[in-house]
Amino acid sequence: MSQEDMLKRARQLKKQKTTTVGASPSAPPPRSDIHEEISEPDPEPLTRKFKPRDLKTLHESILANLHKAETSSFMLMDQFTNLSTQKTQDLEQKEQPLVFPRTENSRLTTEVAKLATRVKKKDELLSDLNDQLKKLETKKQAWILKEKDLLKNSELLKDQIGSFLNMGFQLALDQVCILCPDADLSQADISKSIIDGQLVETDD
Repeated sequence: MSQEDMLKRARQLKKQKTTTVGASPSAPPPRSDIHEEISEPDPEPLTRKFKPRDLKTLHESILANLHKAETSSFMLMDQFTNLSTQKTQDLEQKEQPLVFPRTENSRLTTEVAKLATRVKKKDELLSDLNDQLKKLETKKQAWILKEKDLLKNSELLKDQIGSFLNMGFQLALDQVCILCPDADLSQADISKSIIDGQLVETDD
């Protein structure tokens, strides 16, 4: 509402007040439009409250702030990139002394794994050899028992053969006594041999 409208409205209110004082008590009170005047929205756009010069200044200020923000963003990005690069370089410098130990550790780990595999194979071979040795020991004991049995049987066979020889020799002497009753057979012995026409003792 402009200043002129406000002055007009004030004059109208003054006239209504004067009329109300002189009127009869039964007359209805005059209608007041103050609330309606106050509650009416301002038809002027918000931009009209600013002067063109103020709008231009505001626009320039916004652009300047945006430029500053963009510049700050670029600076922060550069700083972040520099920090990342520096951190990467620092990590590489810290990792450099550890390259050889890690390589050596990997090599030793591989060798230990190979040696462990070889030891495992040797242990398996040793276990197989122990099993074979046990089997051979069992066979050896069996052969020893067989040898004892054979030796025992051999002694029995020797005794039997000796008995058969003695029996045969005695039968031969008995036949000679019958055929030649006057012959002297006292020196005859199964253990003697005939050498050059004579009976000679021989060693067993």
